[in-house]
Amino acid sequence: MAAIKLGMPMAALSWLMFNWLYGAGQLPRDAGHKAIRDRLAELKKHHKTNKSRSGNYLYKQWLFFGGGFYGLAVLWTLLVLETGELISFIANFDLPGLFANGIVALIVNFIVSQVGNIVQAFMWFGYWPDGRGGEQIVVWVLVAYAGYLFGIHLARETESLHSLSELVRRVSRRRQLRGKDED
Repeated sequence: MAAIKLGMPMAALSWLMFNWLYGAGQLPRDAGHKAIRDRLAELKKHHKTNKSRSGNYLYKQWLFFGGGFYGLAVLWTLLVLETGELISFIANFDLPGLFANGIVALIVNFIVSQVGNIVQAFMWFGYWPDGRGGEQIVVWVLVAYAGYLFGIHLARETESLHSLSELVRRVSRRRQLRGKDED
């Protein structure tokens, strides 16, 4: 279960983030783990001083949460928490119930919920094992880290996709080549 809920998503997100870094020239493909850590620290420092509104939202959130393995685990956990709450809100939508205690209470409840989700995301290693024993936490952390490293390796070894339009262009090109091969 750990591999499905945390390992594979960490691998996918890790691949995505490092694919962007390699594709943008922010990180050399031959960089080792220490060089990656050092470069992420530089990027995080730059992110703190440069509060640009433009750019990739996921990438900026990842850096906001610390970058690296821990930041990615926090980001994934927060995405899961927020998506779950959004689905629950839509499924149980009750307009009169939203405003039953007034608009101020609605806003306060929303803010408290957001802060709670962020705190829970920062404690991701306790969220995922579903309250099982301490040895389970170690397994979940190891699976998450293995997924993170696997994603970095995949991003390093494959061609970079720096944008969605580039992905569409490559898929179209492969389809055209297959069509020519069949002729």
